Amino acid sequence: MPVDRADRVRLSQTVCARLSRAIIAGEFKPGTRMSEPSLSSQLGVSRAPIREALIELELRGLVEFDPTGHTRVPALTPRDIDEIYEVRLMIDPVAAGLAATHAKADTFAALEANIAATKSVKTLADVSRLDAEFHDRIVRAAGNRRLLLCWSVLRDQVGLWLTQMQLRHEAVTHRTRQQTAESHRELLDAIRSRNAKKASNIARRHVAGWIKLMPKLSHSADD
Repeated sequence: MPVDRADRVRLSQTVCARLSRAIIAGEFKPGTRMSEPSLSSQLGVSRAPIREALIELELRGLVEFDPTGHTRVPALTPRDIDEIYEVRLMIDPVAAGLAATHAKADTFAALEANIAATKSVKTLADVSRLDAEFHDRIVRAAGNRRLLLCWSVLRDQVGLWLTQMQLRHEAVTHRTRQQTAESHRELLDAIRSRNAKKASNIARRHVAGWIKLMPKLSHSADD
């Protein structure tokens, strides 16, 4: 019996979600080839949803196609980080300002829980996951669908970068955990104050602080 188109789309989405989680978690190292036959065998699905998922993952920046047509996990460079954070400098301040106007009590409660969890995690992977969740909630609280669409693409690339940084700088985890929690606390307090301008400025400063840190770490990894 032919596979229903809706079922095929759902299968492709499921495969895409599984692969994106695995890539961001570091299960596929930078430069790893994403072979359709191999992935098909591992996931127990045909090659068609694998192919569709890989196309979607390329759009999200989690895989890249080389000149020979092979698919690989990208090894992000300092230039990639410059581009990612140039875009974040546009997204985060707008999101924080809008969230200061629109966020509700359940958002504040979730952000409080996120900060508490950040203080106790042990790995950079968990720090990066919680960091992404924190900013994701702020963007969603902003109530702007197009802003959320832009962030949804960028979020995966931020997660990929932090995971790749973990592979090179294990000690960074302990140094950044408290800093992340403290900067998130400052941002949450600004949003909760309902002062949109203040929240926007603090969000910009928060991202700028990461811009200063990330390229230094990435350059030292290549020394």
